[in-house]
Amino acid sequence: MEAYTEAYRYLDNAKEILRTKAKKDGKFYEDVKYVKMACNTAYSGLLVALNDYFMKKGVKYPNPKGKRTQSTNVDFYKKNLAKINQKKLREFNEAYNYLHLLGGYDGSLLVITSKTGLELAKSIIDWIAKQMK
Repeated sequence: MEAYTEAYRYLDNAKEILRTKAKKDGKFYEDVKYVKMACNTAYSGLLVALNDYFMKKGVKYPNPKGKRTQSTNVDFYKKNLAKINQKKLREFNEAYNYLHLLGGYDGSLLVITSKTGLELAKSIIDWIAKQMK
């Protein structure tokens, strides 16, 4: 199975968490715990797709064994995307802001925040899927 297929599964799981657990009330979600969980799940899916894409492009991770670790910094992703596609770098920067920072750390309850982050992540994963076919 291709990693982008797994990444789509992460996005689907994130949407399901928001739909069934976070409970939408107008423009806001009611439960910050599930918003954080969903945004972190979606961001993890994006990294799954990027990690596989970079590996297939021959990008080496900045550690002695050449593999991604927990300490792999967001700057690694930014630097390598900048070499490949500036538009996707901009999308990644915003996906990072919406999903990882605003959603995952801050727990923004605004529906539009997580929705925008999910759309950005999907756009990047769609691009990766197209590149890998």
